[in-house]
Amino acid sequence: MTCLLAFSLAMAAPSAARSDGVTQDRKIMGWLETVFLRPLNLRVTAKLDTGAKTSSLHAGNVEHFSRDGDPWVRFEFRADKTADPIRIERPLVRKAVIKERLSRSSTRDVVTLTICKNGRDYETEFTLNDRSSFNYPVLLGRSFLADVALVDSAATFIFKGDQDACGQRGNGSDAKSGKP
Repeated sequence: MTCLLAFSLAMAAPSAARSDGVTQDRKIMGWLETVFLRPLNLRVTAKLDTGAKTSSLHAGNVEHFSRDGDPWVRFEFRADKTADPIRIERPLVRKAVIKERLSRSSTRDVVTLTICKNGRDYETEFTLNDRSSFNYPVLLGRSFLADVALVDSAATFIFKGDQDACGQRGNGSDAKSGKP
């Protein structure tokens, strides 16, 4: 009976009902997956973290500026520790208070970026943070994962980056500036 119940739950997992009654197809993904950062089409390893509410992106040398009277940020992103930095400019969406270990909290800039996974583009919010001391430059939190993925904590790279249709698309951008 226990095996039957576990099998039934496993079969039902990819198509889950949300609290608003809408059924959403979600893919099972590993705790590490390859994603492509748009519009650069930059291949990046992302950690999928169900313990984090908001996604986070490595950002160095963050500068605030104004464009047409609106607040923007400019920052350097590295796909990995050995990669050359890429300068990205994005509108500042908001500031978020992030709860950290030992009851501390910090305020971080939030931008919207598009990532591509499994041939599909997703626009989501990212807090900007110096993640140079972490293993992965991108963390995907629950606000992204909720409608996209179920995380298998025992698996990594269930969907191979070199087989992802996202990697086959042209980048259509100036890779040095991060502008479309």
